[in-house]
Amino acid sequence: MAPNTDISTRSFIVALKSPFGGKSTREIAEMTGISPRTIDSIYGRACQRGFEPNARLIKILPQYLEDAPRAGRPRKQEEIHDATLKNTSVVLNHRRGGYRVWRRPDEVFTKSVIRERWKGYSEFMFWGCFTYDYKGPCHVWRPETAQEKRDAALQIEELDKALEPLMREAWELTTGIKRLGLRNKPGRVPQWRWVKETGKLARESSRGGIDWWRYQTQVLIPKLIPFAKECQKERPRVFVQEDKAPSHTHHAQRTIYRNAEVEQLPWPGNSPDLNAIEAAWPWLKRKTTRRGAPKSRAEGTKVWQQYWDELPQHQIQAWIERIPFHIQEIIKLEGGNEYKEGRRDRST
Repeated sequence: MAPNTDISTRSFIVALKSPFGGKSTREIAEMTGISPRTIDSIYGRACQRGFEPNARLIKILPQYLEDAPRAGRPRKQEEIHDATLKNTSVVLNHRRGGYRVWRRPDEVFTKSVIRERWKGYSEFMFWGCFTYDYKGPCHVWRPETAQEKRDAALQIEELDKALEPLMREAWELTTGIKRLGLRNKPGRVPQWRWVKETGKLARESSRGGIDWWRYQTQVLIPKLIPFAKECQKERPRVFVQEDKAPSHTHHAQRTIYRNAEVEQLPWPGNSPDLNAIEAAWPWLKRKTTRRGAPKSRAEGTKVWQQYWDELPQHQIQAWIERIPFHIQEIIKLEGGNEYKEGRRDRST
């Protein structure tokens, strides 16, 4: 609002310039000694704040004329402000540097302008697999319970008891071959120790994450391996493609693949992502959030499994058909990934 004018003067200017007053800007300037630019600014700001010059009854309210609050720390904190600062704040809109609105619990607010916040929010991870001809099973990870952790520790302990003699025999054979012909090799003679480096199974995740044990017992053995074996009936040369996540590359998983006679596709470190299933995640996220994000784990699990079941096979085939084109682009870029994803015709 214009400086050096009190609220009564502004009210007088707005009344004179309204259709009821009928005065022009020049006439008001001659009457008050205020510049025409200031007069237009006062009247225009009052109209922006809700003043209706053409209403049957003119109402000039204080909020039409008062100065807007300035940014920064106020010079003086009044008693009423001190009372409001003790209440909870909410962030309006999803904008950078969003406004904060201070209100008492009993004050009314508009629901559409307040973003919901959850202090105890949680999220889940989704796993799925498919081939060109078939869509495989899916899995939604949930937090591991304390009882499941205790059961896992007991099972791993039993596995280690059975595994240690085998690993020790292999270690002694390998160490003996390395030391053949070395009469006076410096250093201590190697001693057997049953630790992670010699093959002992152990869980390193202490927060219930997705480690090798959970992946093996909940996905690899009950879901992925049976799906791969079923696919081998029509395509004997089936390879399982996984990235180098620690849960996938643990040495215990190689034993599962070897015993099941299922081959893994090598995944070099720091390589471009050429897994067709990566395109499925944005598709599923769009579908599952069309009516808003799920509000609970149960709702999220239900909707993700629903759209996984509805994922059409022709869409999966389109994603897989992009991979040869991506490979050619990567070769042109000498291993780089600065290419636009999609098929050669850019349709998918």
